[in-house]
Amino acid sequence: MSTVIETRNLTKIYAGGFGGQEVHALNDLNLAINSGEIFAYLGPNGSGKTTTIKMLLGLIFPTGGAIEILGTSDITSARVRRNIGYLPEGAYYPDFLRGEEILKYYGQLYGLGGAELQKRIDAVLEEVGMTNARKRLMRGYSKGMRQRIGLAQALISDPQILILDEPTTGLDPIARKEMRDILARLRDRGKTLLISSHELLEVELISNRAGILYGGVLQTLGTISELLTDRELTIEANGGTVESLATLADKGIVTEDRVGEKLKLRVAAGIDPYDALNLCRDAKLSLVNVAPRRETLEELFVRVVGEARAKERSAVS
Repeated sequence: MSTVIETRNLTKIYAGGFGGQEVHALNDLNLAINSGEIFAYLGPNGSGKTTTIKMLLGLIFPTGGAIEILGTSDITSARVRRNIGYLPEGAYYPDFLRGEEILKYYGQLYGLGGAELQKRIDAVLEEVGMTNARKRLMRGYSKGMRQRIGLAQALISDPQILILDEPTTGLDPIARKEMRDILARLRDRGKTLLISSHELLEVELISNRAGILYGGVLQTLGTISELLTDRELTIEANGGTVESLATLADKGIVTEDRVGEKLKLRVAAGIDPYDALNLCRDAKLSLVNVAPRRETLEELFVRVVGEARAKERSAVS
């Protein structure tokens, strides 16, 4: 597996205007993204994600460090540009153009034309499921259709790398599922996808690896299975009174759901499983099932960012 995007100590500092303070948007980012993977690049607003993407696209330049894409540091070369497809967040296309006209325009920007361009337009429309809507005006497109055309324009040059900013935001559940399936197919065909998104459930379902950024610093990095370990227990049981369940909650065993006598309890990380079972028995619960509970990507995100914020506050005080 080869590395297609690599950053070494990548740093971006924005100068403060009119005596203002410098803004350290990105600090010493070391990142390697491999061919044929979906990499989720996550972080709250203002964490440095957009700055990173702009530098990878050659739209702004680093203050320090280095970037290599497809084995070269000349990231603005024609070869590199042709091999990167970009879908910005909230991409806008003129309402008076048809879907295939959008693709023709972007294809010509890449130097495509004639039969070659027509072949690529047909291929990407088929890829994103928009063949039947190719002649419809953009003003008649739904949000999901606009996102598909946006993805199609990112694919028009048949790039090796796709950088997608919020590809599923604002889509209904069916459209999100369809977009997710398209992205997984692209990965399976050997494309490399860097996805920046706040839709954490979506990226958890399809990503191979993830990195979480906060304050311009990469806080954690790893495969989804490495990051989302079994940290807690789920206990299914019957019975219990309001008082006994409140006592359990005080000891870190919280009732997540209750239907009649049926309970679903969540055991906090750090509580010994045997101690938890004994506490449940003491509460006169009839145990049905005990299973490890994996932390979700959303929970990991909240925990990592929360820890970084707490560390930041303690450093200031």
